[in-house]
Amino acid sequence: MYRSTGLKAAVTALLLMASPVPALAHAEDAPVATSDILSQMFLWWNGAFKTPGAFTRENFAKFFTEDATLTLNGRVSIQGLDQWASSFQANQARGGVVEIVVPFKEVFEAGDRIYTYHVIRSRRQGKVDCMLAAGHATLRDGKIASIVLVRAPLDPAKDTLDPQCWAQ
Repeated sequence: MYRSTGLKAAVTALLLMASPVPALAHAEDAPVATSDILSQMFLWWNGAFKTPGAFTRENFAKFFTEDATLTLNGRVSIQGLDQWASSFQANQARGGVVEIVVPFKEVFEAGDRIYTYHVIRSRRQGKVDCMLAAGHATLRDGKIASIVLVRAPLDPAKDTLDPQCWAQ
C-alpha cells in the first residue's frame, strides 16, 4: 500500500507540475545544487552518452551499488550494474542525443534519499522529444541503490513545453 500511495502522490505531483501554468518568479533565479551524487551521475551520464564505449559496468559502479535498480512509471526496468551498462549501450547505439538537464529544476535530500524534478530532452532521427521526470534516488553506502522516476512526455501540439525543452 505504501508503494502505490507513494507512486500516486508522485504521479499527481508530476501532473500538477506539468500543467501549463506560469513558472514561479523565483524558480529561474534560485541556485540549484549539483553537488549531490544523483546530479553528478547525470552530469557524467550526459558526457558518456556522447562518448562511444563510456557506458561500462565499471563506470556505472562509480555511482551505483552492485544491485542498483531503475524503476520507470512503476515498472523495474533495470536491475544490477550489468543491466545499467547494457541498457544504456543499446540506448546510445540508437543514435541521436539524449540529455538530462542539470542542474535539475528541483532537488533536495532527506535522509538516504535525493528527490528530483527535471527535464529529459532528446533529438533522434529528425524528431525532438521532451519529458518531465519526478522521483527519487535511494542511497546506500554513498552510492545510488535505486532510482524511481515517474515520467510524462510533453507533446508540443497539446502541451506548453517547458523552457528547458528543445524546440527543434
